[in-house]
Amino acid sequence: MKLIEKYIVKQLFLNSMLILLLILSIFSLSKSVQLIEISLNKGLPFIYLIRLIIFSLPSVIPFLLPIIFCLSIFFTYTRMRTDRELIIIEGSGGSKNFVIKPVIILGLALSCISLIFTLYLSPKSNQNFRFLINTIKNDYSSSFLQEGIFNTIGKDFTIFLKQRLNDGELRNIFIHDTRDTNKPNTLISKEGYVIKTAEGNKILLKNGSQQFLSQEKKKLSILYFDEYLLSFQTDSNNVYSRIWKTPSERTIGELREPNLKNKDDVKNLQAFKAELIQRFVLPLNIVCFGFLVVTFLLAQDFIRDENMKTNFKILGLIIVLKLIYILFSSVAVKHNNLELLNFVPISFSLIIGLKILYKLNRNL
Repeated sequence: MKLIEKYIVKQLFLNSMLILLLILSIFSLSKSVQLIEISLNKGLPFIYLIRLIIFSLPSVIPFLLPIIFCLSIFFTYTRMRTDRELIIIEGSGGSKNFVIKPVIILGLALSCISLIFTLYLSPKSNQNFRFLINTIKNDYSSSFLQEGIFNTIGKDFTIFLKQRLNDGELRNIFIHDTRDTNKPNTLISKEGYVIKTAEGNKILLKNGSQQFLSQEKKKLSILYFDEYLLSFQTDSNNVYSRIWKTPSERTIGELREPNLKNKDDVKNLQAFKAELIQRFVLPLNIVCFGFLVVTFLLAQDFIRDENMKTNFKILGLIIVLKLIYILFSSVAVKHNNLELLNFVPISFSLIIGLKILYKLNRNL
């Protein structure tokens, strides 16, 4: 690699990292504000907030890298054009291809890094994120109970309460408990209280009834009670093992070989196929989008009076590329046998970029 190429690659890399750090800082700060408010109001340990942010980053980074790299190209080459560095390079015999080469080199390197995220880090972090959410719901479930909605704790426990008073009293409670698959039951109570014990959170129900279906007699039984103490904690590990994995949480092997005996897997076969292709296409967006942006940028006439107009054109192109990716990836997930639509954005970028490059070389 020539000295000038190393210089451009270095500038592109530094600008990419600065933009990435800036965006991630804004993302983390916005999340922190929301989570700190929850922590103060609900008594959630701060370490959980840090872990939630950390687990969310590996899936955010690959999504951001294509647009970050495009912005880095825009800022780097615009500065070099303004400082007449590109004019000097072209005047000393450097071709358009020579200027584009650093973009391809760094784009391929960033694509490889992004591939590590999409294939390994993102699925694992998505699993850890949901497991932590379930742990929080389990350990701090009483703090998150909301009025007027069905609050789901784990997969097998749902509680509805009409009113929650300031002293902690719960009014008009409905509970559906299927943790014991042999004896699912429903409890209705006029009032209740959440009690913290050594064994975990429990709810003391008063003046209510319990309804359950006898598996042997296939008959509905009703028991009335003055007081009933019920634990609404679940074993986090057991709950997690039973939770259906979303496409974004699955490994490549799990996406390629879904469980055809599982009805949820069967319903989401198209989502699995689309997700599998997206794992490879998303990293390729970096180098393909970058190639189109740099060729488009080099094709512009940087006249001082029209710099602002040119800048808007390039920024508009970057936004359009990302919107095209989001559009086609969404369609690919929802419609059967359209998973190959994921290749449209990178194909579009390569075709238009090569066409622009051909015109640039022909005009030399």
